[in-house]
Amino acid sequence: MTNNYNSEVNAGVHTNIGMDFQKNCTIYLFLEKYNQLQNQKYFIILEHLEDVIFGYLDNQTELSKIETYQAKKSSSKWTNSGLLEIIKKIAETSQSVLDDPHPKAVDFSQDNYFATNNTIELNCKVDKQQYSCLVNEANEHYKYSALDQNIKNKIQKGSKDVYFTSENISNFDTLNFRFIDLARTPKAQLEQLEGKFRTVFGENIADHKAALYSFYFALMEIEKELNQGNIAKLSDNKKRIDSNQIDSIINILTNKKKAFDFWREKKDELCEELNINLFDVTMFELHYENSFDKFKDINESEHNKIFDFVINNKATFKAHVTDRACIASYHSKFNKEKSSTLSELQLKAVIAAAYIEVKNTL
Repeated sequence: MTNNYNSEVNAGVHTNIGMDFQKNCTIYLFLEKYNQLQNQKYFIILEHLEDVIFGYLDNQTELSKIETYQAKKSSSKWTNSGLLEIIKKIAETSQSVLDDPHPKAVDFSQDNYFATNNTIELNCKVDKQQYSCLVNEANEHYKYSALDQNIKNKIQKGSKDVYFTSENISNFDTLNFRFIDLARTPKAQLEQLEGKFRTVFGENIADHKAALYSFYFALMEIEKELNQGNIAKLSDNKKRIDSNQIDSIINILTNKKKAFDFWREKKDELCEELNINLFDVTMFELHYENSFDKFKDINESEHNKIFDFVINNKATFKAHVTDRACIASYHSKFNKEKSSTLSELQLKAVIAAAYIEVKNTL
């Protein structure tokens, strides 16, 4: 096993050049894979060994598969000559993944992609016969192993500036070419991704733009972290976001939507049950909505105390057949057994929000 020391490993973090495309490409791939990822342990890494990495874990938290992406935007078509240096880097990344000390499953596999938002054209001419492969909107993915042997031979031959070692070539079968259907500018890419969030999550999320930026800023947090000691390792937690962290982001967004739906449908009966007058109803709603973010904040001790109270008294759910009666029961029980520095109006709102959060987990 070796450590992947590289004096240039933090270059992308320092300069942040072109990183918008890498982040947006990551979100694009995440949304594309979302149905598969929902039931999978995985992590995402940015600017570490490669531009983008999706790592898949088995039940023993060993790596079962790695997908790496060298992601580059372009305003012009890619051809053989412009790809040789990139292919060499990808082959080196493939070897770095094999050398990385992260535990791997017996059947571990990897796919390493060159991903771009422009056409890739690989071709060669042998004995007046033209051989060609196009990767574009109509043919989004092509494996190196499926290329015509004449094109493979031309790639392996390299150039006066790019020489492939036998180790490089031994890793070529993990190489893939991938077209990513993203616009050229970051602004247009984000608009596309907001639409893709809407397509994937539909009515399960109320604010698709907020969902996009929640994920975007979570990626920014790992992107800006420096690779310690100029060594890139798959197990470096500072450079990766795990599936449980991503699930938490998604759950907050989907739970908020369920909470908003609940409030819209049961606002009148809940206000009647909790004795919220018309003057206070707007403030109650504000406290209710804000509670969902505060439940995730360890500094919000009063909110977390109330949330824990609802969790620790789940038996209350079995004692009632309506939401309004159950929430009122929680409120009454809390006032008998606990105390809070929150106002009575705020307490009722936080209990209602905690009730919805916990109910969604039953």
